[in-house]
Amino acid sequence: MVDMSRLQYAQKYLDDARLLFEHKRLGSAISRLYYSSYQAMWAALGEPAAGRIWKHLAIIKPFVHGHWFNPDHPEQAPGLLEQYRLPLRQLYTYRIKVDYELQEISEAVVKSLIDTVTDVITAIMSKGGA
Repeated sequence: MVDMSRLQYAQKYLDDARLLFEHKRLGSAISRLYYSSYQAMWAALGEPAAGRIWKHLAIIKPFVHGHWFNPDHPEQAPGLLEQYRLPLRQLYTYRIKVDYELQEISEAVVKSLIDTVTDVITAIMSKGGA
């Protein structure tokens, strides 16, 4: 069951990213997009096992695999949401670049990532949300 409270935070962060994008605050938009995707994946996967945490880059694999909405999907099979693996990994990399390396990212890339995060949230809603 999707944690709707976390998914609402993901949506708020996505809204913030859109606003930042409109004001040409591209680095800040990337940061909000990253945390939007992270909260959305956490909402889908649920709380990690006792004593564990969802590590930032490691959360992508279980999310993409899709057990959270199809527990019968074979463990060795490609992920049911494989189309998001590379874009989510790239989003993580872009967040590191803007937050720690102070690199500029193009508007086209940020727009593409807004679309990706929007699609991820939509997929979560359609597969496990209310």
